[in-house]
Amino acid sequence: MLAILDRLFSRSARPAPATGRLTPEQAAAIAARAAAGTGTATTGTAVPTRTDTGLVWDVCEVAYGSGWRVFVDDATGAPGPLGRWGLR
Repeated sequence: MLAILDRLFSRSARPAPATGRLTPEQAAAIAARAAAGTGTATTGTAVPTRTDTGLVWDVCEVAYGSGWRVFVDDATGAPGPLGRWGLR
């Protein structure tokens, strides 16, 4: 619950219009390739998020309670580190 509230009310990470270089499908594919080497999944939705450094795609595994997340930089197409979100 706290992760959901943090994402909804965070000032540093606000949803942005999808005006970047990547499409949601391309960002999800990059995240899936980054997670494939670790044996985890990031299947789900790619949401554009504006941060202080620019536009990033937040690609999360859709799961009950927790899951895996990868941020993909829109300018470079480089995936960030794979991390957990949620309660577990």
